[in-house]
Amino acid sequence: MARGTYLLASVAACGVLAFVSPAHAQQAAQEMTAQQAQDIIVTGSRVARSGFDAPTPTLVMTAETIAERGATNIGDFLNEVPSFRPSVTNQTNTQSSNLSGATFADLRALGNIRTLVLVDNRRHVPTSPTGQVDLNLIPTVLIERVDVVTGGASAVYGSDAISGVVNVIVNKTFEGFRGDLSLGLSEEGDNFERRVGLAWGTSFADGRGHFVIGGEYVKSDGIDSFEERAWSRRYDESVSFAANRPAGTPSRMFASGVRFINSLFGGVILGNNADENPANGADVLRGIYFPDPGVVGSFTYGENSGGSSYNMSSSVGTPPRAGHTLVLPIDRHVVMGHMDYELSDSIGFFAEGSYGRSGSDYSGPMPRDTAVSGARAVIIQRDNAFLPAEVASIMDANNIRSFVLGRSNPDFSSTRIVNFNSTYRLAAGLKGDLGNSWGWDAYVQYGENKLDSQIRNMRIQQNFMWAFDAIRLPNGQIVCRNETARAQGCVPLNLFGLGAMSPESVDYVNGTQFQSITTTQTVAAVNLQGQPFSTWAGPVAFAIGGEYRRDSAQSIVDSLAEAGAYNFSNPAPYSGAFVTKEGYVEVLVPLARDMPFLRSLDVNGAVRYTDYETSGGVTTWKLGATWEPLDGLRFRTTRSRDIRAPNSAELFSVTSTQSTLRNPFNGVSRSYTVAFAPSATLAPEKANTFTIGAVVSPPFLPGLSASVDYYNIDIGGAIASFPAQQILDNCYAEIQAGSPGSFCNNVELSGSGAATEIDSVTVQLLNLASLKTRGVDFELSYRFNMGPGRVTTRLFGTYVAELTSDDGLGVAPSYNAAGIIQTRGSVIDRAGQLGGFTSGLNTGATSVPHWQLNASLNYETSKWGTSLTARWIDGGIVDATLVQPGDPDYNPASPISVADMNVNSRLYLYWSGNVTLMERDGKRVQLYAVINNLLDKDPPFPNTQLAGFYDRIGRAYKVGVRFGF
Repeated sequence: MARGTYLLASVAACGVLAFVSPAHAQQAAQEMTAQQAQDIIVTGSRVARSGFDAPTPTLVMTAETIAERGATNIGDFLNEVPSFRPSVTNQTNTQSSNLSGATFADLRALGNIRTLVLVDNRRHVPTSPTGQVDLNLIPTVLIERVDVVTGGASAVYGSDAISGVVNVIVNKTFEGFRGDLSLGLSEEGDNFERRVGLAWGTSFADGRGHFVIGGEYVKSDGIDSFEERAWSRRYDESVSFAANRPAGTPSRMFASGVRFINSLFGGVILGNNADENPANGADVLRGIYFPDPGVVGSFTYGENSGGSSYNMSSSVGTPPRAGHTLVLPIDRHVVMGHMDYELSDSIGFFAEGSYGRSGSDYSGPMPRDTAVSGARAVIIQRDNAFLPAEVASIMDANNIRSFVLGRSNPDFSSTRIVNFNSTYRLAAGLKGDLGNSWGWDAYVQYGENKLDSQIRNMRIQQNFMWAFDAIRLPNGQIVCRNETARAQGCVPLNLFGLGAMSPESVDYVNGTQFQSITTTQTVAAVNLQGQPFSTWAGPVAFAIGGEYRRDSAQSIVDSLAEAGAYNFSNPAPYSGAFVTKEGYVEVLVPLARDMPFLRSLDVNGAVRYTDYETSGGVTTWKLGATWEPLDGLRFRTTRSRDIRAPNSAELFSVTSTQSTLRNPFNGVSRSYTVAFAPSATLAPEKANTFTIGAVVSPPFLPGLSASVDYYNIDIGGAIASFPAQQILDNCYAEIQAGSPGSFCNNVELSGSGAATEIDSVTVQLLNLASLKTRGVDFELSYRFNMGPGRVTTRLFGTYVAELTSDDGLGVAPSYNAAGIIQTRGSVIDRAGQLGGFTSGLNTGATSVPHWQLNASLNYETSKWGTSLTARWIDGGIVDATLVQPGDPDYNPASPISVADMNVNSRLYLYWSGNVTLMERDGKRVQLYAVINNLLDKDPPFPNTQLAGFYDRIGRAYKVGVRFGF
């Protein structure tokens, strides 16, 4: 019996029923008790006034809601909320060499660097040099609630709050001991997960002090490879065709059964063979391959392989995702402690500390040698010492002096990526009551994050080029041809056949790339709140404060990476720091109360001035209003100016890598060198945000509530790490227009026309881009009693009307002399795009469906509960930069044409629940279970081109126990 089936049987044996509703993410703040409302400052505002509802839409997710879903970290829970995009999770960043194992929050699909994460209204030290906070490093067991501001909040909280704020509120008052233990397993018997979460709280000093501490350990085994699922063994890929393809054939297509034919395991002879015997009328070596040491085979090319790098029928070709991890393993432990102590009746002190370590150890992609020309081509000379005699005879008979070998390399240089973040944070502060509704608080905080990243079995490129070019000396000894390399200890490498090389040669060719990035943040802040006077409509609330912040980053790398010796990545050492000083004022003014059609009317405004050491000063502001014309009907609106300052990576980091790109001059895709360059002249991004909405809770129908909010975010001067493909496409458009410009300045080219070759692409950060998104969030829920329990029905979702990236240069779609489209231009609306999914850095506008919906039906009693939840993801297209049949611009002769790129919608169901075994005298024991992806839905076609929104695991089970004493 499979482990997954055994686990399901255990659940049934226990009689565990289900109760969970991720739609509880929309639970409103007004559902809290009156006492709670008096003690809370609403996230999205720093003014404190009982009953104040912020004009900025805010979601409130309680600890109970998160626990019921069975999520092991709050990031997994947030990624089910339609307004979030799961841009960095253990299912989306499986090829990243520095973000593995992390979970970031990404509101509005504007990039996770534009979502600010706070803990108790305070910043958290970044756990990435790009400025984000890994939500794995916040212990779920201590969370009281999570507030999400779904609109700009820079005037209130400062930089990075362009798309919104995730504010994690820690439970600092509970007493006793509690825990949450669980086990999870997929139906396929993998992705085994175990979690232990424990917390303890107590009062001391006759109630003047309170201390809480909590920690978690979570270990998930992940899913090792794409071979572990039937859907991923379909090998859905994009197939590119050459510029001289048959008439009526588009430049590419998405197909199943795709395999590489230009880089076989063990090696295959590629391209033209420099054949000097034209009489034979053929490239006599093409297709000879070497499956095993000493074995020479003849490769059978399959359907649609002519002029392409791919096969779509042969079982011999290399699976494109060979060696890639399907779902990353996660290993994390985190602990946090908090103490409050009343120094006097009017002054309190707090101290807080946390430590966490989270990361992943997994298989990375293997290098593939595919070049048919250039410095990186594997050129085998006739006198190569390891050349099989059969091939040597053919070369001699046809006067062939050399050939190019294509090879995938699982037997050497198959990378292993090991990334772990270690974070600690210390904070201490005071808060005081000045009387007459006035209060103050001040704190200092220091945090340090260390990212230790290793990529093992990294190819040392020059060593590799020396090693495979081996010759035999007259005495029979096999040595490297290059005498300098020979003197430096070069070990000859045999590439003919899988596993043909010696261990010594593998050790000579490979190394371990190492990078350690230490990021620190020091913060000092002071805030004052009060109600200076009242109008006839109520008290005016006021807040003022200031903050000092110093961020620093230092990168240490190994000497080979510093010299650029590896075949990709090659991070450089760097160090830098910058200081930020800012001050703000916020005010809430009631204008009307208890009047006809003016049940209440409040205006809320804030302004903040921020001085960045690197780029100077900038002012942000917010103006909002709430109007309640009738009981149960409230309108809200905000208008704000928001910012995001450059982070440490954007200011200091340098890397280079190899990326598969499409050459727009001939339509052929292969690997190219891409360099990422920093810029010390970057200025903050600036965004204009507008929201307007309504909340309805009719008194005549208790339990019914609805809300709808429109949002419009327009970011100017976006710090744009343009995709390398976009740089190439725009350079091509510039050349077609006869005026090579800024994009071509970042591309090294050789040749001309269809023979133009790309030597390298540099991704340069600029403040020229813009991003714009607009859409609607909505919710409808109804709660009523039935029998011994309570029924809750809920529907909520997000509609994204636009998600447009503009490089700022205004490059229009380009057409050739025959009127055939060549590029879509530089302004791309990616709403409805579901492929091309990236980590959401910089421009980040890579994919988001038009619609996402969550619906749930829940029944809960005091002893048990059950729920069925549905999550629907709208269909769309793979890539908005391409044209397909039905598009007005479609022409198969176009270099951006594609046969079909439609993506079907997906509906996921979740069934889960709990049963309370004991609850008396403050003691409680509860069993719970979760079944994810109840219908076992696979990702849609073309599955390997899509990520993020779609479940890769399949049906999975979790059982656990919660207890409190």
